[in-house]
Amino acid sequence: MPSIASCDSTDTSLVVNWSDGVVTRYPWLWLRDHAHDDDTLHPVTQQRQLFTARVPRGLRGLSVDLDGSDLSITWDVLEPTSRLPVTFLAQFRLPRPPRAAVETPITLWNATSITTPTLPYEHVMADDAGVAEWLRLTQQYGFCLAVGTPPTAAATEALVRRIAYVRETIFGGFWEFTADMAKADTAYTSLELRGHTDGTYSHDAPGCQLLHCLQFDGTGGESTMVDGFAIARRMEAEAPELFEVLCTVAVPGQYIGDGSHLMSARPVFRHDHTGRLVQVSFNNYDRAPFLLDEADMVAFYDAIRVFDEIANEPSMQWRHVLRPGEAMLFDNWRVLHGRAAYSGTRVMCGAYVNREDVESRLRQAR
Repeated sequence: MPSIASCDSTDTSLVVNWSDGVVTRYPWLWLRDHAHDDDTLHPVTQQRQLFTARVPRGLRGLSVDLDGSDLSITWDVLEPTSRLPVTFLAQFRLPRPPRAAVETPITLWNATSITTPTLPYEHVMADDAGVAEWLRLTQQYGFCLAVGTPPTAAATEALVRRIAYVRETIFGGFWEFTADMAKADTAYTSLELRGHTDGTYSHDAPGCQLLHCLQFDGTGGESTMVDGFAIARRMEAEAPELFEVLCTVAVPGQYIGDGSHLMSARPVFRHDHTGRLVQVSFNNYDRAPFLLDEADMVAFYDAIRVFDEIANEPSMQWRHVLRPGEAMLFDNWRVLHGRAAYSGTRVMCGAYVNREDVESRLRQAR
């Protein structure tokens, strides 16, 4: 980590010259706002105690001292001396828009490049390091199988709760289902399910989903996975105008049934405020009716035609018949999941986990 070589004061900021040549200008108010003394930052909750709006607008540092691993600042008004760790300042020495997402490696894939990511169930259950590895693999490839999972609902629920609490939705919390139409959803049939993401009718679609096949006596039923981020990159390169349509048109999704009518809307390709792709949201089954101007509507249909054709190319799909013992965790903000039609008896169980809870576990594992 670089160290502080020297500091210079101006009327508006503290100029820090780092040992590797980087120069950072920290506004005086920013330094006061981010002080680490107990009256400014609660030592247990790490919540800011300072009433920032009451700090004088023209605040200026009188003296700056480097005291071991801390920078100490005295002020020109009646404010307590501020202490800021150099390690903290170093985290912000290169100004940039804030990002809340956890920075993890992403590997785009297709049918020929993917090797099924797996991890032993015992490894995940053993300790926090195992959970973190499972989540990192899921973030990197979009999915990962915990193999050797006992084929019971109780064991599967214990597995998913290693990540976080289970998210409650219209389907309940932890669920077990078969083709009995217990819910108004095609997943509760034996029909083919083309690639889709869940929760397009939810303002905050589930971040991850776990699925585990407890029993399968029949034929067919291959599970499919498609890397939605890879579809995005391909469309951006091959059909940039249609890619832009899917980045800008808010597509409504809805769920009607079981005493509910849920609706939400967002683009198929959702980017954050830095321009980074953070979510693929596509479900042709749950798309709600909407009408744009004629040219825009035609462009939208052209765009989703290209998207869905790519998603259904065998060269883009990972295909595998899930068997008891293979609990699959996948990123519902990235991969499209589906299933071939089947005959016979197939019993599944699973649950949703919130995106922020997955990211929380990854931050704690650093």
